[in-house]
Amino acid sequence: MSSSSAGRGDHSAALHGDPRLRLWARAYAIATLLHLLLPDYDQPGWGPPRVVSAVGAALLLWRPLPAGFALCLVGAAWPLWALRDVLTQSTLLALWAAVGLWGAARGRGPAALDAVRWTAALTYALAALHKLNVDFFDPAVSCAPHAWAQVAARWGLPDLGNLEPLLAPAAVVTELALAVAVARRSAWMWPLGVAFHLPLTVTLAPAFGAVMLAGYVAATSRRQAARWRRAVRRHPGTLVVAGAAAAITDAALGGVGDPLVPLKVAAAGALVAASLWALGPPGRSRPTAPAAWVVAALWALNGLTPYLGLQYQHAAAMLSNLRIDAGCHNSLIFPEALRGADPYLRIDVARIGDGQRPAREATLREGLWSVPALHAMHRNWCVPRLRPIALAGTWRGRPFALPDLCAADWLDHLPGAAAVPAGLQRFQKNLRRACPQACIH
Repeated sequence: MSSSSAGRGDHSAALHGDPRLRLWARAYAIATLLHLLLPDYDQPGWGPPRVVSAVGAALLLWRPLPAGFALCLVGAAWPLWALRDVLTQSTLLALWAAVGLWGAARGRGPAALDAVRWTAALTYALAALHKLNVDFFDPAVSCAPHAWAQVAARWGLPDLGNLEPLLAPAAVVTELALAVAVARRSAWMWPLGVAFHLPLTVTLAPAFGAVMLAGYVAATSRRQAARWRRAVRRHPGTLVVAGAAAAITDAALGGVGDPLVPLKVAAAGALVAASLWALGPPGRSRPTAPAAWVVAALWALNGLTPYLGLQYQHAAAMLSNLRIDAGCHNSLIFPEALRGADPYLRIDVARIGDGQRPAREATLREGLWSVPALHAMHRNWCVPRLRPIALAGTWRGRPFALPDLCAADWLDHLPGAAAVPAGLQRFQKNLRRACPQACIH
C-alpha cells in the first residue's frame, strides 16, 4: 500500500471513529429530517431539495461522510436562495452542513464542533438582542404573550393576568442563559433548553427545538457524553417511563393531532430525565480552534444585518417584534441612522386592470414589500383580464413607477432590482406600514 493510501485510510478511520463527531452528525441528521416535515416543503418546487436533504441525512445517520454533509448543504441552501425560505433554522442547517463538510473532508472534527457550539450560543444571544425593542416589551403587541396564549390554549394553563408583562423579560433572560450555558458547555443547557423549546415545539415551532438540540450535542464534552451513556445504560426503564409520562400528559391536556408530537414530547421527557443524571462539569476544555472563531464571527455579523438594512430574515429575529422600517424602527440598542435608506419597497399608487381588485390594491398600498414579492406578484397575478398592473412608490429612498408589472421589461423601471435574486427573501412578508403591529416575526 502506498503512503498516500495509508494516509487516507488513517484519516478515514480517525474521522469515522470520532464518537463526538459521529454523534453530532446523527443529531444533525435527525434535526434535518424533522425540519423537512415542515409544511413549507409541501409547496410546489420544494420536493427536490427535500429529497436531496433526506438522502444526505440518511448518509449522516450511518457515518459523518462528506457526501452526506454536501447533500444537506445543497438541500438547505436551495430553498434559501431560490424558494424564499425565511427561516433562521434553515440558515443554521445550511451553515452547519458547510461546517460539517469542512470538518469531515479535512479531518477537523473538533474544530467543526467548536464552530457549531459557538453559532448555537450566538443564535440565542442574537435572539435576545433582537427582542430588546419597544414593542416586544409592550404586552399589547408582544410576541411573548402571543406564544404563551398558544401554549396555554393547548395545555389548559391559566391566564397570567398582571404577571403577563413579565413574559418578555423572562424570554430574554432565558435566551441569554441558554447562550451562556451552550458557550460554556454547561450540562444545564439540556433541561433548561428542553423546558424552553418544548412548549414552542408543540405550538409554534415544531422543528426549531430539534435544530438547537443538535447544537447542544456539539457542545457536549467527552466527559459529559460518558455520563449520558452511563445514564442510558443504568436507567433505561426510568427514561422510558419519563418519556411515556410526558407524552401521556401532553395528550391528556392537549389531545393528539400531529402523530409526531407524542414522539417529540416523549423524547423531551426522556432527555430531561437523562440530563439530570448527566449533570456535572464539562471537564478540561481545549482552546477553541481559530477557524471556529471565524465562523462564529461571520454568524454574529449576519445576525446584525437587520440594523444595517441588509436583511431581516435569517438573522435570529424570529418572534422578536423587531421593526427596522422607516417610521417604525423600534430597537432600544441600535439607532435608526445605522440602517441608511429604508430597504422596504413602498407602493403608494396601485391600479390593477380597470380597478376590479380594490381590496388587493388596498393591500398593496398598506403593506411593505420587496423585489422577490414583486416577482411573486408577476408570476401569480398577471392574467390578461387584470392587465395592466400599474404601481408607483419608493424603494431604497428613490421613487419608481411601473406602467405594467406584467410587462416583460418591468424590472427596467425599478433601478437595481435586476440584481436582486428573485428567490432570496431577505425581508418580511405580510408586513404592514402601520405600527405597532402585533407579534412581528
